[in-house]
Amino acid sequence: MLQSYSQQRPSAMGQPPSQTRSPVREWQPTGSGSLARRLRGSELLVNYSERFNDGNFELTLSASLQTSLTGTQLRNRCRAAWWQTRKRRPVVGIQVGLGQAVFEPIVEACDAERWATRTCTVAADASVEAVALDRARRPLSATSMTLVLTDPSRGRAGCVLNMSHVLINHEGYAIIADFLALLAHPPCERGIAASFEAEAVAATLPKLPQSLSQAYGQLVPAPTAEELQHAMAVFEGAQQRWARPSVGIPLHPDAASRRSRVHNRLVTFEPSLSRAALQASRRMGVSITAAFFACITLAMARRYGTGREQGAHLLFSANAERWLDARRRSGLQPVTMTIVPGGLWLDATALRVGPAADEPAGALARLASAIDSAQREDLASPHIIAVYDQLAPAMADAVADSYRLALPTLPPVGRPTLTSQGRFDGCLPAVGAAARDEVRMTDFRTGGRNTDPNVCFALYSFRDKLRCNLLFDERFFDPDEVAQLASAVTDLFRIMSLSCTKHDVVSARV
Repeated sequence: MLQSYSQQRPSAMGQPPSQTRSPVREWQPTGSGSLARRLRGSELLVNYSERFNDGNFELTLSASLQTSLTGTQLRNRCRAAWWQTRKRRPVVGIQVGLGQAVFEPIVEACDAERWATRTCTVAADASVEAVALDRARRPLSATSMTLVLTDPSRGRAGCVLNMSHVLINHEGYAIIADFLALLAHPPCERGIAASFEAEAVAATLPKLPQSLSQAYGQLVPAPTAEELQHAMAVFEGAQQRWARPSVGIPLHPDAASRRSRVHNRLVTFEPSLSRAALQASRRMGVSITAAFFACITLAMARRYGTGREQGAHLLFSANAERWLDARRRSGLQPVTMTIVPGGLWLDATALRVGPAADEPAGALARLASAIDSAQREDLASPHIIAVYDQLAPAMADAVADSYRLALPTLPPVGRPTLTSQGRFDGCLPAVGAAARDEVRMTDFRTGGRNTDPNVCFALYSFRDKLRCNLLFDERFFDPDEVAQLASAVTDLFRIMSLSCTKHDVVSARV
């Protein structure tokens, strides 16, 4: 994780850089006619990790669809639909350099055709899942959309979006939803040239994503010196946790020499269990992520605990949307990357839960409460955004140096990461005034590359069905071992969910 490379720090925090609170738009014209802005905060850290750690954090999102359209119709429409998706969400056309993002407006139809041909491809006779996994196993060269055609009339078709995480988190779902909605748009069958309009700077600029640091400066009241000191103390405390022995998932003994092979293993919980879990977490007074983290922690402590650990270091990604005042966002550019790294600590006393034969429901409730409280403490101040904005350049250089000079020293265990990726309803937006053909999203999956020595548990829901995608690298962890851990976690999740509610039969599929 990024935190392990963030030991560099200026001698004093001081005031965040003045541009943090500047109302000036970040995107500025260049001499070549493009627009550019620098990367800041978590954007910069994620970018360096992607570049120097073999595509770490890159996203592979996929959706399955059912439609009355033929494969030929979908094939004829896909590139025009992808171009119109770019017009609606120009983030898909941004090129990310080492320290800045660049958007080059397309003003000629032939250039739009070339861009769409290069970045939108068609895969036939393959499943959506197979294409998505293939994309996740290869480091990204450029943002791409792949239309998957097998048998659209029977629901065996879909699309795969492969792109950098630098400027995107939850926005990836909206990109896919727009693309599918535009596939249903009959005018797209006439191609790009038939309705081409140049990307005008004035129309595009309001849609380009601003940084979280910029939004923080616009939407969060200026911090006092004391608030900044508190935010820095939270940051420093998070860094110190990396030096403490933690319970975790042991790395494969040959991890230093094994080949890299990324896995995305999906666990799907039935709707009855999903509802029971939400009800149980409410009754415990904790978030569903804290409840699931408790199941991960207890499963690890039972399976791998040696008694010599000082506690558990649990990594998570915080969504900074919680701090941005929605009432003041009208007219501002979108913020599409709102992630801030986080990592809580549980002392060893919290992990003393007894043997497997003991009643685990009470232990899970106590763990969930402790995790929820620890997360709230780490996320008490929005000014952690200012800390990352100021320290990100030095932290990014540390990431680069660790891979330029030599491969980082591997830890004995992987510290688990849990990301809460949101709720997705599968509804498609209305686009254009023309009549729509039938295109329906039947499934949505998150995924991507995790080349860090940890297992990332990515929790999300689609149409109220809870899922968890386990992202890991076979270089560090044996897939069978991860599957057994996932089974232990889901067993505990079932126990926790049914401790407050009674259902007849619930199940989870790995």
